[in-house]
Amino acid sequence: MAAAEKSTLFIVVALVIGLIIGAAAGYAAAPAKEVVKEVQVPVYSPLGTLPSEVKLGALLPLTGALSSYGENGKYTLLMAQDDINEYVQDVLGLNLTFTFVIEDTQTSPDGALNAIKTLAAQGIKAVVGPYASGEASKILSYAETNKIVVLSPSSTAPSLAIPDDMLFRTVPTDLAQGDAIAKILWNKGIRKAVIMYRNDDWGVGLNNVISEKFMELGGEVESIPYDPYAEEYSADVATLVDKVNAFGAGEDVGVVLVSFEDDGINILTLAKEQDVLMSVKWFGTDGIAYSSKVAAAVGDICEQLGILATIYSPAKSVKKEDFVSRFQEAYGMSPHPYSMNLYDSAWILALSILESRTYDGETIANILPQVAENHFGVSGWTKLNEAGDRAYGDYTITTIKLVEGTYTWVDVGSYSAATGAVTWFAE
Repeated sequence: MAAAEKSTLFIVVALVIGLIIGAAAGYAAAPAKEVVKEVQVPVYSPLGTLPSEVKLGALLPLTGALSSYGENGKYTLLMAQDDINEYVQDVLGLNLTFTFVIEDTQTSPDGALNAIKTLAAQGIKAVVGPYASGEASKILSYAETNKIVVLSPSSTAPSLAIPDDMLFRTVPTDLAQGDAIAKILWNKGIRKAVIMYRNDDWGVGLNNVISEKFMELGGEVESIPYDPYAEEYSADVATLVDKVNAFGAGEDVGVVLVSFEDDGINILTLAKEQDVLMSVKWFGTDGIAYSSKVAAAVGDICEQLGILATIYSPAKSVKKEDFVSRFQEAYGMSPHPYSMNLYDSAWILALSILESRTYDGETIANILPQVAENHFGVSGWTKLNEAGDRAYGDYTITTIKLVEGTYTWVDVGSYSAATGAVTWFAE
């Protein structure tokens, strides 16, 4: 091929290649057809489906055999409500208000059932209380059926330690208190004990634990159940006299009174008329410990008997000291230990609801144990065990003494649940 032909062919090929490349580049540079697709992006709300006001229930014994506990608890909830709402609105910046609706249980199982039904009719799905185990037992089936979370600050019956139910408790069961009382009896030289107890869920359970633990130590036990709703107890006190006499009424004989305030006052008043009962040592429980009603009505009798009562002891902390100080300043009285549990119970419910972002009983119940485990309140660490009851706790031993002309509860010792040791404070 001649040189001129070769040159012409090269130019033609180059032009063709250039056109191809240019066409490709132009296609690539051309704008793509615009496709618009609508995408729904969910907007996160920290309140979820919660209304602007969440009503929580409170089952308190405002009347009946634990009325001074209930009154103390009512003031506690006023403080809890203010504190919780200040946190929710001012710290978290949420448009949400928690309101506690209080109902009186009358310190009775039937009263508690009527009270929770009244709360349920208002759409309430979470309650603090009740105080007594008999009350808690009575409402449990209703709470299960209607998916209402129940968080009690003071129900201690071991029979209610049921996993995966709707009842939670910010207090240890009486497996701990019963052991404490047995150890205190033994420590004080008691080898024969007569237990006079309320014939209800709480009284039966605590009697059984004290009896078992005391006999394990080598002691002897006689028990006297009584009707907690009887008009008077003269026949029961007469039986108590017989049991104490049968044991010899010596220094190694003690009486354990497993009562609430009103029935305890009645029994102690009758006991004052019996010399043999005034000659032996007496012991009480959380049913009367720190009771202002007992101190006012039979403080003189309690002092003569030197009665020693046990009560759950909130852990020492700056939070507790601050709460006690604020409570005393606001209401002119000290908060009961179970009021401190109640305050923490109120917080745990509120925080569980905030975490759930819905006001649904089952959802709240599922998340509550985790919230409780992560909470350190005025009563200490609120971790629950597998049955939904407070996992840990020690006990204070308290008695009544005349202080500046007034019969007053004075702490004299403690019981460690971890070691089982009883320690007496220096006078």
